Amino acid sequence: MSVPDDTQRRMPADRGRPSSGVGPPVETPLQIGPRLRKARLERGFTLEEVAREAGLTKSFISQVEKEQTSASVASLHRICTVLGIRIASLLETPSSSVLRRTDRTPMSFGGAGVTDYVLTPSRERALQVFETHIEPGGSAGDELFTADVDVDLAYVLRGRLEMRFADRTVVLGPGDALTFSPREPHTWRNPSTKRPTVIILAMTPAGW
Repeated sequence: MSVPDDTQRRMPADRGRPSSGVGPPVETPLQIGPRLRKARLERGFTLEEVAREAGLTKSFISQVEKEQTSASVASLHRICTVLGIRIASLLETPSSSVLRRTDRTPMSFGGAGVTDYVLTPSRERALQVFETHIEPGGSAGDELFTADVDVDLAYVLRGRLEMRFADRTVVLGPGDALTFSPREPHTWRNPSTKRPTVIILAMTPAGW
């Protein structure tokens, strides 16, 4: 299987720069590379095995584990599928039904220039909600991806969001919402080169 060109994305230089978007400043997301490596070793997989099954390169997966590059959402999903784990298992998700703004942990479910805040408890399987901050030009990756989820809702709080499907592209602005099936191949990005975007992503059941 060939390796998509967008799977290897260097971290933006301003990834830790505070954002002017809604909510708290965008901080450096929780590093999941070491956790990904730990999950791989616990399951007895070599880099070569994961690379072969995921259709990626050994060097790319090694760089992801060392936090030397960021994976697209599609690539991270493929790696976790090979390991037989959910992406959320690598992250620190809320355990309480009450989540204070000051207690939120920045993390990333993949992509470049993207920071996610999980708003729903880890035990909640019927619904999963994120507040996602996307830096100018940031995206989930160029490769279209799917999720085993019934319904997804994208609601724009600030900025603009471009949702791309195989046969169409939808651009959303503040106050706009899009309901779609995540089983349809798609990806998204912030089309602006100057302004950050902040969105709410809600899916049912929990997919990541």
